[in-house]
Amino acid sequence: MQVQSGSKMLILHIITTIDRGGAENHLAELVSGQIAKGHAVAVAYLKGDGYWAEYYRKLSVEVFPLGLKRYGDIKPLLLLRKAISVFRPDVVHAHMPPAELYGRLSLIGASSSIVFIISKHLDGGFFHGSEGQTESLLGAASARLVARRAKHVIAVSQAVKNFVTSELVGLPTDKVTVVRHGIGTDAYEGVSAGAVADIRRRFGITDDEITIGTVARLVPQKSLHILLAAFSRFHARVACKSKLLIIGTGPLEADLRKLADDLGISESVVWAGFREDIPVLMKAMDIFALTSEYEGFGVVLIEAMAAEKPVIASRISAIPEVVEDGVSGILYPYGDVSALADGLERLVDASVRKRYGEAGKARVYECFSPGRMVAQTLSLYG
Repeated sequence: MQVQSGSKMLILHIITTIDRGGAENHLAELVSGQIAKGHAVAVAYLKGDGYWAEYYRKLSVEVFPLGLKRYGDIKPLLLLRKAISVFRPDVVHAHMPPAELYGRLSLIGASSSIVFIISKHLDGGFFHGSEGQTESLLGAASARLVARRAKHVIAVSQAVKNFVTSELVGLPTDKVTVVRHGIGTDAYEGVSAGAVADIRRRFGITDDEITIGTVARLVPQKSLHILLAAFSRFHARVACKSKLLIIGTGPLEADLRKLADDLGISESVVWAGFREDIPVLMKAMDIFALTSEYEGFGVVLIEAMAAEKPVIASRISAIPEVVEDGVSGILYPYGDVSALADGLERLVDASVRKRYGEAGKARVYECFSPGRMVAQTLSLYG
């Protein structure tokens, strides 16, 4: 049986966590859009602190925590099968490899009429994570097992699609469709000048200081040691005063703080920790930087662009699909501290920042709207 995309559907999303993060934030935007279209939606998640749970419940979205303790646990699979029997979805849509695998196993013996969709958010192997694990024969076999049952595979960027089709040899390319992330811009439009001035004041940033900011988990993937090293060079070379604003937490925080000490820039680095008020913080920056080693998409880039900020980012993975080099920002070779410092120096010019910021905002409206993302996703369910 085919699901009719124009009729009301029961949609169950499965994801590894609903903590804050790129894939998780994307799911919140997608769920909101699907609810607005009149569909009934539920979300099951394997582990984590359930950050988005209250938001979902306010949308009348049923939330199923699966209580994963370690990979291989059978309990989450049993709970997921129960959720499927209770919710009786037309569509099961899985995000991230652990959830893909649990989703696939939960459908063994279930009605073949249930449409199974998977979204690929990273251009890495099935068991590739932020700690840099490499793919294995087991990972490749798991990826094929999941993909065979899926009606469609959604890739969040062309870079991810290229990886998926090369990894899953024999998977028809027309079974994989690129649907890029989208975000609403109202939260960025509504930020007042007073709120921006207040947040800068609270962080000890004066009006005449150029503020370079980033929003990232403090993990190896984000390569924040490169940002610190480049900021150190930039800070020493330019005549204007400057601050580096780092928003996020993670296991590398102590090491990164020590590096800032060693570089002699501690007094110019603001460690903001975990924050909810991202639109205000984005508006408070003058430049947004992302120094990642890999990104399946990089939702934070379009958040910065929606805030009308110029972006400087590493030229890797999907980033060139999001940021147009020399139009909405500057792309530099990953790991090249000198090139990153040079790019930051070019962005001291306020007219350049303004031009890039305006171009980035226009690109978000044109290419990364949530309405387009929701419509494209729903069309693949039918």
